[in-house]
Amino acid sequence: MRRISMAACLFVAACGDADGGGEPDPVAWKDMTFEERTTFMTNVVMPRMREVFVAYDAKYETMDCTTCHGADAAERAYAMPTAQIAPLPNEEVFPEWVQDPEHPERMEWTDFMYNQVVPEMADLLQVARFDPTTMTGEFSCANCHTVEEVEP
Repeated sequence: MRRISMAACLFVAACGDADGGGEPDPVAWKDMTFEERTTFMTNVVMPRMREVFVAYDAKYETMDCTTCHGADAAERAYAMPTAQIAPLPNEEVFPEWVQDPEHPERMEWTDFMYNQVVPEMADLLQVARFDPTTMTGEFSCANCHTVEEVEP
C-alpha cells in the first residue's frame, strides 16, 4: 500500500495539475493588477533593462525604478510617461532636434533607444512596437517620455 501511495504521488507530481501544466498562463501587461505589474517590473523588466542599459553605458549599473519612473514614482503609482526624464519634441521637429550638430550625443542616444530599448520593452510588455512608417503599434518613445514643445 505504501508503494502504491508513493507511486501515485510521483505520478501526480510528474504530470502536473489537471489543466495540463504546473505554470499558470502568462497574464498580458494590460490585464495585470498593480501588484502583478510591480512583481513583473521587479523580477523581469528591471533586470533585463538594466542589462540593456549597462551594455550601452556602465553608469547604469545602479539603475533602479526611479531611473525611468522618476523620483516621485511611488506617489504617482509609477504612471508613465513622466516629465522627470528628458522630454522629447513632437515628430515634426524631432528630425531637426536629433541631428542638431551642437548636440551630437542625441543621435547616438536616439539610435540606442529606438533600436534597443523600445523593441526590448515592447517585447517584455508583449505589445507591438510603434512603426513610424505605417503608424501602427502601441509602444513608442511617448510611453516613457513626455512630448513637449522642445526647441531644436
